[in-house]
Amino acid sequence: MNHLKEINEDEIRIINRGGETKTPLWRQRRFRLICAAVLLLLLLELLLLLRLRKTPASDTPETATEALSGYAESDALSPTMMQSAAATVLVHDTTVNDVPLRLQTPVNAVPSLHIGIPDSNDASMLLVFQAADIRADNRQIVGAYVLDGELLSRGLSKKGFCAIIGGIIHIGMAESTPLLEEAIEKEGCFFRQYPLVSDGRMVENKPKGKALRHALCELDGRITVVSSLSRESFHDFAQALADLGVRQAISLSGGESFGFRHLQGQPAIPWGRNPQIATPRKYNNFIVWKRME
Repeated sequence: MNHLKEINEDEIRIINRGGETKTPLWRQRRFRLICAAVLLLLLLELLLLLRLRKTPASDTPETATEALSGYAESDALSPTMMQSAAATVLVHDTTVNDVPLRLQTPVNAVPSLHIGIPDSNDASMLLVFQAADIRADNRQIVGAYVLDGELLSRGLSKKGFCAIIGGIIHIGMAESTPLLEEAIEKEGCFFRQYPLVSDGRMVENKPKGKALRHALCELDGRITVVSSLSRESFHDFAQALADLGVRQAISLSGGESFGFRHLQGQPAIPWGRNPQIATPRKYNNFIVWKRME
């Protein structure tokens, strides 16, 4: 029996446990790679099916109204879309620096100034905000004010200005501007208010305290009225506007100042206290956007 345990130099011994054979390592690796490739293909096919289901049949809006309805999701609004759309006001709420803001952008509307309380039942008026402040002592308009080429008030108490010439709004900050004389010559409009943003940078103002704020702004090449939905200081409101991307901005009468938005086929949406009831004054004045005729 001893000779069976011995192995000569030119011999090998094969040991088999119970007849089992072990799968070679290279075959195991190939099987795993095949399984991984199959799973990857199945996953890619599933993702493709999900994407096709979410993709609309057409990327082109059928009407201008559909194109404008996406304003809340996109800040981009091309001049072509602006011209082809019906007269309306785009409304968008957002928050900047914990300051809740409401943006209202008139589309295909003509701006002008207005003396007296606007009629909220007038369907031609799309958007209305109080413009220049009124002195508490003599109830006169504060600062230079031009209405349809007529100079109704003089003075420089605030460096911010708005000039409306040929239906175009110009906003800026300056102690003296040729736009005042141009508004008179071309039967335009002009008023002064506190500056809030100049060339993309916030402007500090002396008045303190917190109130609801309104601002006439140049944002992404459009004129937009931005309002705070909470009581804010001039500083915090102006900083929020600058961080929003506003290039130029002046204040409008804030607090509980009267205004309204009037969309076609809908009743007017007013805000603030109607000055006709609260504090009627001869020179209550407003910036108004009317439908193009």
